Amino acid sequence: MQKQVLEYLSRQGGLILYTAFGKEIYLEALEKVALALNAGAPFVVLDFSGQLESRGTTIPVSNLFEHILRNKELETLVQEDAGNLVLGGRSLPVESNENFRKLYHNLEEIKKHRPYIIGIISNDVAPENIEKIASITKCLIVDVKGDDSDVDGAGAFLEDNTALRKIPLVYLAKQLPLKKKFPRSCKAIKQSFSSCKEFQKLCWEDQPEKFAENLKLLIKANILKRNPLDGFLKIFRRLFLLFVLIAVAIPFLVPTDIDFGVSNVRDRVSERNALRQAPSFEYTFDGKEPMQRIARYAIGRFNAIITDEKLIRQYVDEMLVNNGYEENSWLENNLNIPPAGTIIRFSQSRNIKENAMDSLGNAWKYWGSFVSDSISYLTEYYHEKASSQNRQHNGIDLASRQGARILAPFSAKAWTSKDERGGIIIGLVREKDVILFMHCDQLLYLDGQEVMQGDPIATVGVTGHTTGPHAHIVTGIIDKKGTKHIGNVKYRVIDPMKWYDTFKPHIK
Repeated sequence: MQKQVLEYLSRQGGLILYTAFGKEIYLEALEKVALALNAGAPFVVLDFSGQLESRGTTIPVSNLFEHILRNKELETLVQEDAGNLVLGGRSLPVESNENFRKLYHNLEEIKKHRPYIIGIISNDVAPENIEKIASITKCLIVDVKGDDSDVDGAGAFLEDNTALRKIPLVYLAKQLPLKKKFPRSCKAIKQSFSSCKEFQKLCWEDQPEKFAENLKLLIKANILKRNPLDGFLKIFRRLFLLFVLIAVAIPFLVPTDIDFGVSNVRDRVSERNALRQAPSFEYTFDGKEPMQRIARYAIGRFNAIITDEKLIRQYVDEMLVNNGYEENSWLENNLNIPPAGTIIRFSQSRNIKENAMDSLGNAWKYWGSFVSDSISYLTEYYHEKASSQNRQHNGIDLASRQGARILAPFSAKAWTSKDERGGIIIGLVREKDVILFMHCDQLLYLDGQEVMQGDPIATVGVTGHTTGPHAHIVTGIIDKKGTKHIGNVKYRVIDPMKWYDTFKPHIK
C-alpha cells in the first residue's frame, strides 16, 4: 500500500462505537472527541442505547433504520450551518438485513460530509443485535469505571460478543477481567491497542483532543495491519545490514512452526495449477471450517458447475464415507464441522455426472484465480433477464474469505466508485474492455493509477447489498453509447463468458 492510499483511506472516516460500565455517558467529552476527529467540523453522534434525546435536529436515530433518508432530511443533517447533532430515541436491535442496509446507506451519505461518527451502545445489548453494526465499525471504546463488578461486566460483554472482539478495541481501564473467567475477553484486550501508552497515560475525558489523535492513529494502524505499506521505511534503510544479519541468524537460533495459512503474496499461477490439476486434494480442518464450503469449491473444481444444497449434501456424505467416516458425521445445524486436525481427501464424485463444457471449465479456472484464496468458487452466473429459475444478475459471483486480496487479471488503469448496491467498487480499464469488482472491503489503488497484472488491487468484503463475502465481477465493452460508466469511460455490460471468449485470456 502506498502512503497516499493510507491517508486517503483514513480520511474516509467511519463509525466509532462507545459503551460505558459503571459510568454515566459523558456526552460533552464524547462531543469534543467527535469534534477533534472531524478536524473542528460539525459532527454527528448516534445514540443506539435509547438513553439520549435528539439535539439540534428533529430526526430520531430510528429514521436511519426505517428508510433511506429523503433529500430534505439528509440536508438537515449534513449542511454546514446545522452544527453538531445528536440523534437519539432508538435502541438496538437491527430487526432485519433490510434495516441494516438502510442504516449502512444513510451512514455512507452522512460520512461524505461528516466523516467520523460516534455511536453510543448499551452494555447489555444482545450479541445477535450488535453483529451487523460491528461489521461496519472502525473501533470500539469500552469505558470502565474500575470497580470489580464493572470490570466483570465489561469482560462478560466482550466474552459474549465475538463480532466486537474482532474489531480494533480501546479498553479504558487498567484492571483486566479475570483470565480464567473471561479468557477470550482478556486475549482480545491484550492483542488490541489498549495497552499502548498513548491511551494509558491520558484521561480521555480531560484530554479529548489528544484521545482523538490516538484514535486516528489506531485506525491507520489497523489499515496497515491488513495492508502493509510498500517501500523501505527510513529506519529500515538505516539498519538494513543489521536486519539482514538478524534474518539470516533467526532460522538457526529459533525453531519455528510452518504456517500453512493462505498467503497474500503467493505465486498464484503455480499454486492454482498444483491444486486444480491434481485428481484429488487433501484439506486439514481447523475445527471451525464446515465441509460444505470446501465441497462447493471441490465440485466447482472437478465439474465446473454451480451447486445447490441437495448436491452439496450428497457430495459431503460421499466424501465422508470415502474417508472412512459415517454419513452425517459431525453434523450440526446442517453443517459438518470436523474437529481440528482432521484431514479429508476430496476427489471426483462418482454420483455427479454433469460437467460443464471445456470452455466453461477453463473460464472457471481463470475466474477462480482472481483472488488470493485457493478455496474460492463461483456461486452464481450471469443472467441478462430474470426467469422462473434465476433472478436477473449482471455478472458472476466469486465466493472467498473476507479480506482476501483481489488480484488484477491484466494490466490496466484503476478507477473506483461507491454505491448502495455494489458497495465499494474498483474497475480496471483497458483499450477495449473493462472489468469491475464490487462489494470490496479495502481499496489498494486510487483513481487513475496504473495497475500491473497480478497486483493486489482491493480486498474481498461485504459492502453494499450482499449476504456474505464475495466479489461480484462485471465485464463490459467500452462503448461511447454505453449506459454504464467507470472513471472517464462509458461501457456496456456483456456476459462474462462472452467476454472470456472474445479476449481469450492466456492461462498458463
